[in-house]
Amino acid sequence: MRSPARRRAIGGGFAALALLACGRAPEPPGQGAPFPAFALPAPDGTLHESREYAGRPLLINFWATWCPPCRAEMADLDALRRSLAPKGLQVLAISVDADRNLVREYLRRTTPGFTVLIDTDRQWSAAALGLPGLPTTYLVDRAGLIRAAWVGARPWAEPTVQADIAARVGLD
Repeated sequence: MRSPARRRAIGGGFAALALLACGRAPEPPGQGAPFPAFALPAPDGTLHESREYAGRPLLINFWATWCPPCRAEMADLDALRRSLAPKGLQVLAISVDADRNLVREYLRRTTPGFTVLIDTDRQWSAAALGLPGLPTTYLVDRAGLIRAAWVGARPWAEPTVQADIAARVGLD
């Protein structure tokens, strides 16, 4: 007998295939495109909207508690935040978990210094971004335009990676 999580994963896979087969899967926005507006809750239920971050460069990381590479890069994302926040970079992590309680439990054990939002079961990100996989990270400049996108974990704490990010959004 399949577990409820496995049934959801299989069902989600069929839903994704159906979207692709019908040609309705969105094209991910490319470099230079505006990052889509969002209104997403934090784990405590507080709603955060993209307009709150207007005029600030953002690194927006999509992750899930069940994704080992996502969890592995959390400490590096926090190191990046500590390094570049004084220059103006804001780091957001958007969980795509189906269960908000899993995110809350994970955050009780690890307390990142950046804002965490929840896009329950990819309801917003699938429609707005066509999220290609996890983790996926977007770098957005002060004008709200995408300057870079990466699929897969990255060594965010490395000085060369941080210098590249700072240069792409004019933090130097």
